[in-house]
Amino acid sequence: MQFPRASALADVHFAVETGSTFELVDHTAPDWTCWTTLNQTAGRARVDRRWETPPGQALATCLVVRPSSGHSWMPLVTGLALARTIDELVEATPAIKWPNDVMIDGRKISGILCELRGDVIVVGFGVNLVQRAEVLLETATSLRQEGGTGEAESLADAVLAGVVQRLRLLVPRLGTEALLQEVSEACSTLGQRVRAEMPDGTRIVGAAARLDADGGLVIATDAGERSVTAGDIVHLRPERTGPGK
Repeated sequence: MQFPRASALADVHFAVETGSTFELVDHTAPDWTCWTTLNQTAGRARVDRRWETPPGQALATCLVVRPSSGHSWMPLVTGLALARTIDELVEATPAIKWPNDVMIDGRKISGILCELRGDVIVVGFGVNLVQRAEVLLETATSLRQEGGTGEAESLADAVLAGVVQRLRLLVPRLGTEALLQEVSEACSTLGQRVRAEMPDGTRIVGAAARLDADGGLVIATDAGERSVTAGDIVHLRPERTGPGK
């Protein structure tokens, strides 16, 4: 498969099938080098979970980048790049769910996983392309379900090109107040009443107030503010509606 749009912006290595694109990454490669497939058989997600999709229906990609600062922001900034890219391909408005998902009307269309390897961040993400409703969980959606047109291959190229193009512009701005504001405006978690389910099994319930300087989620609880840097976030009321298109 060729990625004409994405290949004009970065070196793209395509695998017909792979267990996980993370297994293909050469961390010595130049920035923005991509490894991608439409048939990932053992995709990785947060907390050692699996991300599984039917062959030929979803994009899975890893790329390498070496930011000079702001490493903890990479999942959110990648989410911003994905949300803006997907916004051009569908009828509804995507939003970031803290810390590493892109949602449309409360349903997941993309997930992100970043790993630090030395001075390199491996940015992994998956996007549902053409799955029909009957093969998706009720909590998930795809570009096709949201009005995206074209075959899986062309949609995959459009997504990859859009994300690389936007990350090239966003990564140099990591750590800036302006970028924090842009991510905050795109984050549907803020303003929600949430439950943070922490890795140690504890739960924090309150209002998602803001993002802190490191990209953590500040939750206003009855006992005061808590800053969360890891954990699963459950929205306890319907997500706010984004601007119409």
